[in-house]
Amino acid sequence: MEHADVGKVKVKKKCCRSTPRCKSCPVVVLLKAREKAAKKAAKQERKKEKKKGKKKTAA
Repeated sequence: MEHADVGKVKVKKKCCRSTPRCKSCPVVVLLKAREKAAKKAAKQERKKEKKKGKKKTAA
């Protein structure tokens, strides 16, 4: 696995296992990416429901 740039943070190759985890830790970056993806999916779902509700009232 190579270094990855996620946003403005350069991700380290290997976790140093310090406490608390540093911002460039691959574990932290992965958790943030999953959290961001979950928020995006939830937002799309809300939009879908809102659009579905509008269609029912219009028909």
